[in-house]
Amino acid sequence: MRVKDKFDYKRYITNQINKPFSFCFLLEHAGRIVGFLFIYIYDETPPPQISELELLENPFAPRRVGAVLGMYIEEAHRKHSTITLLIDAAISKSREFKVTDIDLLISIEQTGIHALVERYGFTKAAIQYTKHYDFEGTDLPDLHPSHQNAGANNISHPGAIPLKDSQTQAPVRNAQGEDVYLYPLRDESGVLIKTSREMPIYPIPVRDPQSQEWVFANSGELVVCPIAYGEDGKVKELDGIPQFCTPTYDYVNGKLILKQDDFGNYLFST
Repeated sequence: MRVKDKFDYKRYITNQINKPFSFCFLLEHAGRIVGFLFIYIYDETPPPQISELELLENPFAPRRVGAVLGMYIEEAHRKHSTITLLIDAAISKSREFKVTDIDLLISIEQTGIHALVERYGFTKAAIQYTKHYDFEGTDLPDLHPSHQNAGANNISHPGAIPLKDSQTQAPVRNAQGEDVYLYPLRDESGVLIKTSREMPIYPIPVRDPQSQEWVFANSGELVVCPIAYGEDGKVKELDGIPQFCTPTYDYVNGKLILKQDDFGNYLFST
C-alpha cells in the first residue's frame, strides 16, 4: 500500500485519537517522547438494522477486536524492556474492554517484531502477498455496483444509510419516488443519541406483518420503532445493544395487523 501524496498526518492522527475507543501509549525518556503504540478497539457485531443479505457477506463469528494502528520507537531506545512496556500497556487496556482477539499486521521485513510477538503467544494467522499495478487515466470500471442506484449523491446528512430491500438490495423509495435513508437518532436539541459505547444509534424500520414491506405513515414518512428509555432517562441496552419499543398488533379476520390509534398513528409497546 502507498500513502497518498501530501497526506495530512496531523489531521489523521487527531481524528483517530478523538475516536471513542482509540488509545495511544507514549514512551518517554528525560521528559521527551521517544516512542508510541497506537491501538483501537471495536466490536464486529453487526448493527441490528443490517439486512439478511448483508449478513451473508461475512461468514465469520463476530469478535471484540483490539487492533494496532501504529508503533514506533526511536532507534536509540529500541530495547526489549522499552518495547514490552508499550505492549504490556496495550494488552492491559484490551483486557479491560474484554477483547477476544488482538490483530497485528507486521511487515515481513520486521523479523525482530515477529519473534517478540510470538513470545507473547501470538500466532501467524495468514501470509499476505501483494502486487501493484499502475493504470493510466480515470476511466475505470465502477467497483461499487450496489451504490449505482442508491442515490448516494443526494445524501445530505452525514451518517445517512440508504434503506434497501433485504432480498434484492434495491433501494427503497417512498410514494414520491424518493430514496429512503436511515439517519442517526438525535434528541430534541439536535444532539446525537449514543450508546454507552459512544456509538450512534440508528432507528429500526417497521415491516407490515402480512406483506413484509416497509411501512410508511400517511404523511409519507417511514415508520420506525421509538428508542426505549429506562426510568433513569438513559437508553435501555442489552449487552451494549440499544433497545427499541416494539410495534403492537391486532388480529382482524384471522390476520395479524399493526395496531393504530383513531388518528392513524402506529402504536408501540412502552
